[in-house]
Amino acid sequence: MEICKLEHIRKDYHMGELVTPLKDVDLTLDPGDFLAIEGPSGIGKSTLLYVMGTLLKNDGGSIIIEGEDVSTLSDDEKADLRATKIGFIFQDSNLVQALTLKENLEFARKIGKADGKDLRNVDELLERFGLSDRANFFPHQLSGGQRRRAVAARSLIHSPSLILADEPTNDLDEHWSNEMISIFKEEAARGAAVVMVTHNSERSRQANRRMRLENGVLVEI
Repeated sequence: MEICKLEHIRKDYHMGELVTPLKDVDLTLDPGDFLAIEGPSGIGKSTLLYVMGTLLKNDGGSIIIEGEDVSTLSDDEKADLRATKIGFIFQDSNLVQALTLKENLEFARKIGKADGKDLRNVDELLERFGLSDRANFFPHQLSGGQRRRAVAARSLIHSPSLILADEPTNDLDEHWSNEMISIFKEEAARGAAVVMVTHNSERSRQANRRMRLENGVLVEI
């Protein structure tokens, strides 16, 4: 079954004048897809991820996630969908400042229904992302790269079907940039679909699919 299908997605902003970063976006994501979406800053790549992840409402078209038409879901059902089936790695970490890194992951583990999926082991995730020695640190005690890795670790708690990553290698050194790509490949190999937005063509070439957002539509590269 397709993990995500976008048909004729449009998103408008009214900023004194009408701005439409997404005009007619079509996209089908299957299990095992690792898609890189390229394009310059400000063209609408992040907007596309927010719409795909149901954090922004689209102004036209349809979004189907694992057979469910998102438009038919209540706000609570959308929240549950995000908590259990979608992993977000966005540039704003949104880590809970009053909780340690390990507590942040444990808190995420408790949210939403598991839908029969195996929940990831927090300690194993911390180790995979090189954060075991920072488990008891608070977010403000972490570097930018460590926070980025922490968000990525948190996004995998529920073994999501769809992983949405916005410039995930920003703030990371060469080693951890490569590791992040390796982790995405591992997630695709288990049957998830990964979408990575980037302006880094070198990273983009490491995905198994590449597209470019141009004039509000997605174009295969």
